[in-house]
Amino acid sequence: MRKALLATTALVALGGVSAASADISVSVSNEMKYSSWSSSGTSTANKSSVTNDSTVEISASSVLDNGLSISSYAANDTSTAFDDFGFSISGDFGTLGFKGSESGDAFATAADVTADEGQQLAQFDVSGNTMVLPADESVEGSDISYLSPDINGFQFAIGMADTGSNSDDTSMGAQYSMTSGDATITVKYATSEAGSAAGANGVEATSLGLVVGYGDATITIAQNTKELDGSYDYTGDAYGITYKMSDVLTLQAYTGSTEDSLDSGHEITDTGLGLTYTVTPGLSVSVTNNNTDLKDTTVTDEDSDVTTIAINLSF
Repeated sequence: MRKALLATTALVALGGVSAASADISVSVSNEMKYSSWSSSGTSTANKSSVTNDSTVEISASSVLDNGLSISSYAANDTSTAFDDFGFSISGDFGTLGFKGSESGDAFATAADVTADEGQQLAQFDVSGNTMVLPADESVEGSDISYLSPDINGFQFAIGMADTGSNSDDTSMGAQYSMTSGDATITVKYATSEAGSAAGANGVEATSLGLVVGYGDATITIAQNTKELDGSYDYTGDAYGITYKMSDVLTLQAYTGSTEDSLDSGHEITDTGLGLTYTVTPGLSVSVTNNNTDLKDTTVTDEDSDVTTIAINLSF
């Protein structure tokens, strides 16, 4: 009864797309996450936490009479409102994406291949702090984007976001995929520039990645930068690998470091090890350990060691 009600709500929201022509689905996911950590430079009052999260998503897709494909989704994440949504229009020309369905940052590469990524450093908890972990990418997403069709393994994307007067964000990227023997090789590049009003400098970010798949192993190599003139110029180099040992067990590992060319004393190192075990389709358990160290001339040196156990359900 509940699924029928949600599907009916989706039909009303789409307005004009009938059940006969639209493929409508409802999915639910849940996560329980327990984290335990030891650290220096942070509060000793609490060294563990338990969080629970639930997401409901309604999605729909259809092929129009003229051959165009349309899709839409709306999702909520432990809230009372559908706060995540997007839609797209696709054809031989490529894909136009809007809001959550955008592709402006589609070719950015992050190397944090573990199921979870955790750290407990005080400097990362300060509102507005710009420090970034080495395995993360900082390319901005878009409000509207264009994604080209796959042309013999090559694709590109462009996007923009309106963030206010004289402060539009732009993003673009491309990738090329090829097969060499039993290996699949993908080279990826993405960049974004955040505009700022009143002539102020905007944040620029780039992401360069190489992803190699061979049998049950996938290797990810990434270099990500984030720069604000006169304030910081971060470059993070990271490497990640996943190995599917069986149909139910996958191992993951990554490591990386970030430096700031404007501060020779700044360095962040982060290493993650993890595994994901699929009990049965729809139910999985993952264990991740992160060791992170921060050195900087303007803040107290810190380190943290975090172990996270997560149970995930999907319907």
